[in-house]
Amino acid sequence: MKKIIFLLFLFCLLTPIGFAQTTAGVIQTQMSLDANFEIDVKKAQVIDNVLTVVFVFRNTSGTTATISMLPSEMYYIDSTQNKKYHILKDENGAFIMAPSLYFGKLEFQVEAGKLKLAWIKMPAPDAGVETININLPGSLPFEKLKISR
Repeated sequence: MKKIIFLLFLFCLLTPIGFAQTTAGVIQTQMSLDANFEIDVKKAQVIDNVLTVVFVFRNTSGTTATISMLPSEMYYIDSTQNKKYHILKDENGAFIMAPSLYFGKLEFQVEAGKLKLAWIKMPAPDAGVETININLPGSLPFEKLKISR
């Protein structure tokens, strides 16, 4: 009996820590339009006039979920200037992002209860801009997303 109580106590003690670790450092979270996954922005930082955004795709459904996005439809809006910025491209015309594209799309599967990371590079907004609005196809918009410099 003492062993069961100890294990139950240990489970209760450690459970909040586990939940805290999954959302630690998240700037903002939005849902996919099909409600199969949630997207966390873990980082939105400007370094050397380039904005890097790191996303965590968390599968909240009971089955494998597929993320499929065209990079040309991923952008942010600087609402102070009413400007739209797309993902940067390298000298060969390839989008600067990861994971790699699959036939021109950012496409990957996430098993139920699991997560995957992705990042993109975009031109930095003007120096005085503190928040942006990011639009990803198939998800709710990230509005007034705070960026760091």
